[in-house]
Amino acid sequence: MHPRHRLFAFIAAICALPVLAADALQVKTGLWETTATSTISGMSIPAEQLAKIPPAQRAQMEQMLKQRTMPRTNTDRSCITQKDLQDGAFRRQATQDGNCTYKQVSATARHQEWAFQCSNDVGGATGTMTVDAPDSTHMRGQLEMKSSNGNASITLAGQWISASCAGADKN
Repeated sequence: MHPRHRLFAFIAAICALPVLAADALQVKTGLWETTATSTISGMSIPAEQLAKIPPAQRAQMEQMLKQRTMPRTNTDRSCITQKDLQDGAFRRQATQDGNCTYKQVSATARHQEWAFQCSNDVGGATGTMTVDAPDSTHMRGQLEMKSSNGNASITLAGQWISASCAGADKN
């Protein structure tokens, strides 16, 4: 390769680095506290299955389904590494399902967006997720999921706690 071509190739590679680096969310690594508020709607049990359930148990199941439509909030502390950020750490926390495939829609240092499809024993689900990092110590996200078993909406809010991962929840 001619020396001038090598120089142009080197300059092109250097110019591409900020684009490549933008693929990971630019937040601090270490201990993060993330609160997820989820709302589930449209859940039902097929009529043919309900017919097979004794009345008392059916009433109990219907009550349980009614309660699941109320917002639930869960707060966890987790250790976020640089590898986690490259792999979509906050995305993984929201879905927590190994049977999902993701397609990145957009990625910058402050905004990530994915479309996903999941499968499990009772069917599948599709959805979208966005994560925004207004600064290096805060994040917020939104997940919308639809399935034949119901729909889910999850709102995330996270805050960096420390560089040390001491105090992270064990999974």
